[in-house]
Amino acid sequence: ETVNKVGVKLAGANLDPSVSWMTKLHHTLLVVCTVGCMAVCPPSEDLGPCQCHEDSNGIPALQCQDVTGWEEMESIFTDLGLTYVSSVDIISSPGLTDLPPLAFADVKIDAIRFYNTGLIYLNKEVFSVVTASGLQSLYIKYNSDFTTLENDVLAFLPVLETFYCSHNQLGSLSSVLESTSVPYMDLGHNEISSISANYFSGAQNLSQLLMPFNKLTTESLGPESLTFSGNEEDMYLDLAWNQLSEGVHPSAFGGRMAKELILSHNNITTLNQETFAAILDQMFLEYGSDAYILLDSNELGCDCDMSWVVSHTARGLLQQAECTDGRLVSGLTVQDFQNC
Repeated sequence: ETVNKVGVKLAGANLDPSVSWMTKLHHTLLVVCTVGCMAVCPPSEDLGPCQCHEDSNGIPALQCQDVTGWEEMESIFTDLGLTYVSSVDIISSPGLTDLPPLAFADVKIDAIRFYNTGLIYLNKEVFSVVTASGLQSLYIKYNSDFTTLENDVLAFLPVLETFYCSHNQLGSLSSVLESTSVPYMDLGHNEISSISANYFSGAQNLSQLLMPFNKLTTESLGPESLTFSGNEEDMYLDLAWNQLSEGVHPSAFGGRMAKELILSHNNITTLNQETFAAILDQMFLEYGSDAYILLDSNELGCDCDMSWVVSHTARGLLQQAECTDGRLVSGLTVQDFQNC
């Protein structure tokens, strides 16, 4: 095989010399056409509830609105000859509650987004091998009936880079995610109140996990509920706007500690030494001074039970922690606790 100027392998390059140049040319055009001929928008009258435009790279992108059932969409992927679509956005479609197996046929798609639909669940059978092997971004946002995340969906998407499942109604994260390489997950703005032990341990490359605006409590984050096995150099964990009034028990981290831990807006009133000293020790051991715990917008009393902070070697990791009287925790001294 050789490669032509547009990077397409020409299997005909090794054809017998007796084969006419017309045959070679026809074969080459077929190969090129397989790559590019169907990368154009179909006629608008064939797109039902969808509109098509070409993105900045000249690849078709679909936006579909007011979809009431997949029967309105099926022919777009099976009958119009599309082979590659940069994105499929399905928006404002509360009547769409589920998708059939192989919904996108064998179309390669970079990003699929569900916004404000009636989607209840999504399983891996929706994706063909072709679609699954090319999908880089999956959005499931503002779907008020979406309550369950199947544990094997992400494992079926081998090149997925970003997974947004926010502003839905996820209530609990149970069992364990099957092995996935996705590095970025946004599960914010749900109703998550519990996480099973080792739930995230199968996320081998996870480096950013967002779970703000949920219903997690200090007690509900049990042992190993935050077990991570991903990026050894970085782990950003956003738990802001939950109900972690006592922070996160060290036992919740079943392995590697988060490097950047966001605990803003959790109604934390004190930094319990048993909890926070252990976390600071582990963070500093693993990441040094690059680690931090963000504690803005809490209600720290800074009473005698916080006197331990003054002498702790890793106190500098406590960022934007402010006492209710306006003092910064980073500025507390022995004199602040002389009456204890």
